Amino acid sequence: MIAPSVWLLAIVVLTSGCEGFNKPSEPATTADHPTTPSLLVPEQERIAMIDHVALSTTDVELAVQEVKRFVAAAQQTWQPLPATDDPNALDLADVMNNLIDAELKAQDAKARGLDRRTDVQRRLAYLQRGFFAQEWDRWQQERAIPSDEEAHQFYEQNKAGFVEAERIKVRQLVTESLAEAETLRTQAVQGAVFAQLAREHSLGAGKEQGGDVGWFLRAIDAERMRLLGEPMDANVFFPQLEPVAFSLELNQISQPVKGPDGNFYVVIVEERRASRQKAELEVRDAIKGLLTLQKMQAALDALRRDAASKLQTFPERLSTVQQ
Repeated sequence: MIAPSVWLLAIVVLTSGCEGFNKPSEPATTADHPTTPSLLVPEQERIAMIDHVALSTTDVELAVQEVKRFVAAAQQTWQPLPATDDPNALDLADVMNNLIDAELKAQDAKARGLDRRTDVQRRLAYLQRGFFAQEWDRWQQERAIPSDEEAHQFYEQNKAGFVEAERIKVRQLVTESLAEAETLRTQAVQGAVFAQLAREHSLGAGKEQGGDVGWFLRAIDAERMRLLGEPMDANVFFPQLEPVAFSLELNQISQPVKGPDGNFYVVIVEERRASRQKAELEVRDAIKGLLTLQKMQAALDALRRDAASKLQTFPERLSTVQQ
C-alpha cells in the first residue's frame, strides 16, 4: 500500500513537474499564424481541450510514470490509480486536473511574456538539451542492441573474463594485542569453539554472530566484477590478510595478522567455493548490455570527432561558476 504522505508528495511532483509533459501539446508559432497542435492528437485520445491545445491520454501516462518513479524511490508499493473519482486518494482525475492547471499556468506565463525572459530561455534551453540527449540515448540503445551471434562471439573471445571467482566464508576473531590473539588461537586449535570465543572476546565485526563476516573474494576479482558492472556479492580482506586467508584449508585457523587499524585478526575458513567458468546463457544479458554501451560510446565518440573543428571550450571560466 502507498502511504498517504507519499500520495501528497506525489501530487506535489505532478504539480511541479508536469509542464515538461505538456511540451508536445503547447502551441508552436510561425511568423504569422499559430498552429493547432490539437490536430496532432486523435479525438479519442483527448482528455481535455484548452483553447487550441489538446491534453491527451499520453500526457496522463507520462504523468503517471513520473508518480510511479517517485513511489518507487519512496520504497512504497505501486497500485494503479483509479479511473473513477476517489476523494481520499490520488486518482486519474487528479492527474488530469493537475495537467490542466499546468497548461493554464504555461499559457498565462507566455501571455505575460515570461517565455521571452533571458533567464527563462536559458533554463528552457538547459531542459531541452537534457531531454533530447535522453531521446538520443534511447534511440541509440534501440539501434545498438546486439544479436545473439554477436554476444556469442564476444563470449568465446573473452571466456577468461566470465569466471566466477573463488570465494571463502570466514569467521574472525579480533583483539587489541598479539598476545591475546595467540592465546585465543591456541584455545581454538585445542578444541574451543571458535564462534564462542569470538562472541566473548572479539572486537571486530560479526561479534554477535560468533565472528561470522560472510563471504570474501580476492581484491583483484572484486575489481574485475566492478569493471564489468557485476553486483558485488562478497567482501574483500585488507591486503595483509588476503593471502593468509585464501591459503587456509577448511576449518583451519590462521596465525594472527596485524590489520591497518592496529588490531590483530585470526580467521577460520568454514566454506569454500572454487572458481568456475560461467555458461554463456548466464552472462548473455550482461554481454549484450556491455556491447550496447560500447556501441553507444562509439557513436558519441564519432560525434565528438565530427565536432572537433567547431568545438570551443573555456575551462578557465569554470572558476566563476556559483555553487
